[in-house]
Amino acid sequence: MNSRPCGGMLVACLARMMKYAALAATTVVAMSGPASAGVYLGLGLGTKPMVDDAMENVGTPSSQSLRGLVGARLANVALEGAVNGFGMATQRSGGHTVYQASAALKLSIPIVSQLEAFGRGGLERTWLNMGEDQANLRGDGFLAGVGLEFRLNLVVASVSVFADYTVHRTSLESTLEKFDSTLQMVGVGVTMGI
Repeated sequence: MNSRPCGGMLVACLARMMKYAALAATTVVAMSGPASAGVYLGLGLGTKPMVDDAMENVGTPSSQSLRGLVGARLANVALEGAVNGFGMATQRSGGHTVYQASAALKLSIPIVSQLEAFGRGGLERTWLNMGEDQANLRGDGFLAGVGLEFRLNLVVASVSVFADYTVHRTSLESTLEKFDSTLQMVGVGVTMGI
């Protein structure tokens, strides 16, 4: 393996990190017993996103973020699909909603008893419709995040509460402009097995 640091190429660095994450996930799953399995639904509430300069040229976040998710977990690995949304006060045409749809892989590592740390990485699609076809923004990117999750195995259902920090990196474009944007969010939420 190459041991030199990531350098200036974010995509190359991310690819290298994903290789190491896949190796770590395989190792953790092979070493651990079955933590849990099943399908779950979740709901999360996040902070008003922190945005970079490129997104601030379009507008500023005007509300907290809301996330709905569905996941399937086997041992310590889960596949999650989610839809995020938050309000954006745009300079061009007032208030609108930014939507993000994602598919991510989540690796959970037990810390003590029912407390787990997790890492999440995946791909996402982002869009902001501003009411004008030439100004509507769309783009693809990735998300990466970390968090803590407390699992409660109740008699009736398996429930967990979580807190996470996520970075969303997206290349957005319309017929008028094209730019890369980075959003950062801190969130809390709950999941329940079905």
